Formats: sequence, structure tokens, C-alpha cells
Amino acid sequence: MSEQRDGTTPAPTSIVLATGQAVDLSFIPETQRNALMTEYMRGTLDVARKASELHVDAMTLRSTLTTLADTVRQVSQDGNSVTVTNTQNTELGRIEIIMGNTEEAGKGKFTRSQTGRETNWTPYYIFAVIAAVVLMAITIAAHGH
Repeated sequence: MSEQRDGTTPAPTSIVLATGQAVDLSFIPETQRNALMTEYMRGTLDVARKASELHVDAMTLRSTLTTLADTVRQVSQDGNSVTVTNTQNTELGRIEIIMGNTEEAGKGKFTRSQTGRETNWTPYYIFAVIAAVVLMAITIAAHGH
């Protein structure tokens, strides 16, 4: 690119997108093209950062799987039974892993505690309140006659 009289480089008149398509910007005033290019570069950097984060998460998952598989293999070779579970939330999504040589591992189903879910006590509270109201109604009816 050539320099302008003030020493700055003029804003490009077109931009090539990642898809290979070119977008003509020549009809936009230079100050707006500069602003548009700044936003475009920010977006490009954000995409690169996100890709890097996902790559790190994928590599961490791969390492975790390798470590768990090696542990399960070693314990099995030693003649012991083992079930290993791992649950994590990452940029890749929720990942639930269960490995082992036990019947539980073979089923591939996590218990509530293995998934990290807590017990929903609301139905129990509702039942207790209903039972208390019924008991009070019976007590009042029995003493009222």
C-alpha cells in the first residue's frame, strides 16, 4: 500500500473474508473504512482467541482421557475392579466420562452424585407440608367434636 501525504496508510478498498469472498468497500468514506477494518480485526482476533481456548480444552480432554484410560488399564491388569468417572463443564460443553471393568461402568450410567447434580428437595417439602396440613385437620376435627 502506498502512503498518503500525511504519512498514514490509506484504508483498504476491499476485504477478503475467510470464505474467500471479497467485499468491496470503495464506496465507503475512508474514516468509516478505518472503523470497519478495526472492528473486523477485533472480530478476527476474538475468533482466534476462541479457537485457541477450544484447542486448549480439547487437549486437556485428550490428556484426561489418556490418564484415565491408563489408570483403568493398569488397575485391571493388576486384577482389581475399577470404575472411574469424571464430569466437567468446558467450552466444548458438558463432558461426562465413565470407564472401568465393572458392571456399573459397563452400563455407562452416572449416579446423581457422579454427575454433580444435587437432590431436588422441593417435592419432599411439598409432601411434608401437605402431610402436616392433613394431620392438623384431623387433629382439629377430632378435638372439635
